[in-house]
Amino acid sequence: MADEILGAPDDDAEMKALGEALKALRLRSGMTQAEAAEAMGLSSGEAWRVYEIGKSPGIFKPGIQFKLAHAVKGTLADLLTERDLITGRAIQRFPAAANDPFMGGDRSELPIRDRIQAGAWLLADDTTQTFRTFPAARDGRYPGANQWISEVTGDSMNLLSIFDGDFVHCVDAGDIGYHPRHGDIVEVERLRNGGSERELTLKQIEMTAEGFVLSPRSTNPRWKEPLRLSDGVSEGDEFEVRIRALVVTTMRRL
Repeated sequence: MADEILGAPDDDAEMKALGEALKALRLRSGMTQAEAAEAMGLSSGEAWRVYEIGKSPGIFKPGIQFKLAHAVKGTLADLLTERDLITGRAIQRFPAAANDPFMGGDRSELPIRDRIQAGAWLLADDTTQTFRTFPAARDGRYPGANQWISEVTGDSMNLLSIFDGDFVHCVDAGDIGYHPRHGDIVEVERLRNGGSERELTLKQIEMTAEGFVLSPRSTNPRWKEPLRLSDGVSEGDEFEVRIRALVVTTMRRL
């Protein structure tokens, strides 16, 4: 298996959505395009405008997103949240009627299914799993989808304010026909030995010219490079990697 996963996002639509989100943050701050450009260190308001109208692929780079958002007195999280509002990915919650506990049918809680590594791969211990729940409602955009909570361990996502011991709300990628999009946080699963070993990790989608990579977002210098899908796998061993879930929100431990 090649050490990569390729996606086919609608780059133009994503650039436009990020540009509209950036414009919303700028207007909220009361700044003109020229003022935002100056704060960013750009040469002119027109240089800023190309980001807002979705004509600069540079907006896909997390570092550029960070600088653009801060130029208009916002944060990277503000920019991505605004994008989600524009694209319809903002969280709207309502109860589902499913009785299966792993469908999270209760209005006020979801099952805690796994511990997931914000770092390298973490072996999922299915033999000792016990049923626990977390006080959270289902994401109403996905009424028929399997939804659950995963517990985070590690620090490879702390720049996105996802810390060791936090919880993430996951929606089954297969159930929603998920296609990778730049900036999404996803739960990734690697199956080894014919599926008898299951490993999990948490990463952010980063678009590249060749497709997408799974990137950490950490202050820890150990977690700077995109995840290599074959890390820890002996040469010749077969494995399968898939995006298991889209993370729709994060929560602190109570």
